[in-house]
Amino acid sequence: MWIENLPNGKYKYIERYNDPYTDKSKKASITLNKNTPQAKKQALALLQEKIDKLTNQDEITSKITLVELYDEWFSRYQKTVKQRSAIATRKVIKKVFKNIPPDMLVRKADRQLFLKFLDEIYTFGNLSYSYTTQIKNTLGNMFSYAVERKYLSKNPITPIKIKRKKDEEENYKQKMDEKYLEKEEIYQIISYLQERNQTRLHARIIEFLWLTGLRYGELQALQWKDYDGKSIDVNGTLGVYNKAENKTKKISPKTIASNRIVDLPQRAIDILEETRVLNKISFNKISSTDYLFLSNRGMPLSISAFNRVLKNIEKDCHIDKTLSSHIFRHSHVSLLAELNLPLKSIMERVGHSNANTTLKIYNHVTKKTRDEVMEALNNIK
Repeated sequence: MWIENLPNGKYKYIERYNDPYTDKSKKASITLNKNTPQAKKQALALLQEKIDKLTNQDEITSKITLVELYDEWFSRYQKTVKQRSAIATRKVIKKVFKNIPPDMLVRKADRQLFLKFLDEIYTFGNLSYSYTTQIKNTLGNMFSYAVERKYLSKNPITPIKIKRKKDEEENYKQKMDEKYLEKEEIYQIISYLQERNQTRLHARIIEFLWLTGLRYGELQALQWKDYDGKSIDVNGTLGVYNKAENKTKKISPKTIASNRIVDLPQRAIDILEETRVLNKISFNKISSTDYLFLSNRGMPLSISAFNRVLKNIEKDCHIDKTLSSHIFRHSHVSLLAELNLPLKSIMERVGHSNANTTLKIYNHVTKKTRDEVMEALNNIK
C-alpha cells in the first residue's frame, strides 16, 4: 500500500491486486482525511474489503461436499415441482455423479471443471443439446442455492455458454418443422380416425387439442363444471390414473400460469356438445363432476393408449414426424403464429410464463411466413 497527497488536503491510499478474469494488475484506492497510524490501519482494512468485492474473494470455509449439497438442495426443490420434474432431476444428477466425484468439496468447484464436463458429454460426446442444457440448468440452480447459503462465493455455472454443434444447427429448421403439424396433416389424421368407430374419440381429442393448445393431462382433467358453453376453465391435470380401482385424481396444473380460461372457437364448442350427447348415450347420465373425454370404460383415455394409436397413424398416414399428444399443442402455437397473433397472447392462451419452445415455434413460423410474403412479392409480373 502507498499513499498519495491530494490537492484538497486529503490522502489517497492505494493497493495493487490481480484481476481474477484477466490476471492483469489493477489498483484499488480509498480516500481518508488523515495520514496517521490509525488511518493507515483503517485504510488497510477498507482496501482489503474493496479488493475482496472486486475479485469475489469472500472467505469460504464450508466443507460441504457435492452430494451433500445435492441432498440439501433437492429436499427443498422437490417440494416446489411436479413429481415428474423431480424424477427427471434425479436422472440428471446421476449423470453428473458418473463424471464428477460426489465427494468433491463444493467450495473447490470452478467453471473449468464443469466446462470440461459439458464438453465431454456434448461437444465431444453424444448427448443432445437440449438434454445437456437441462443438465447445465439443473447444476446452475443447485449452485445458486449454494451461493445463497455461502457454501461458495460465486456460481461456477453462470458464465458457461453451450454452443450448438454445427450439424445440429444445420438440422435446426428441419427439427422445428417436425415439432408441429400443418393443417393438412391434422385434417388427414382426423379424417383417418373418423372412419373407424373405435378411434372416433381419438379424432375428437386431437381436433380439440389442436384448437385449444391444451396439454394432454389438462384435457384429461376437464370436467363438465369447467365448461360454460363458451370457454373452459383449465385448473388441473390428471395426476393419478388407476385402472384397477377405476379411479382418477385431479391435481394442480404444471405451473401457476397453467391456470387459465381458454375461449373456444365454434368448432371446439361443437366437439364438446357432440361429446356430451355421446357420453349421455353411453353412460345414461352426466354430472358436473364427470370428465369430458371418456373411453368406453368410463374413464379419461390414458395418454399411453392415446399415443399408441398415434404411433400407428405415423405408418398408416405416411407422416414423417414423431407423433405424440404434445405435437398438437405445438401445432396450436403454429396455427396462432400463422394468424399473426402476438406472442404474449399465444403464451397466455397455452399457459406459458417462460416458453422456450413456444418462442422457437413462433419465430420459426413467422419467419417462414415473411419468406412466403417476399416470394410472392418477387413473383409479381
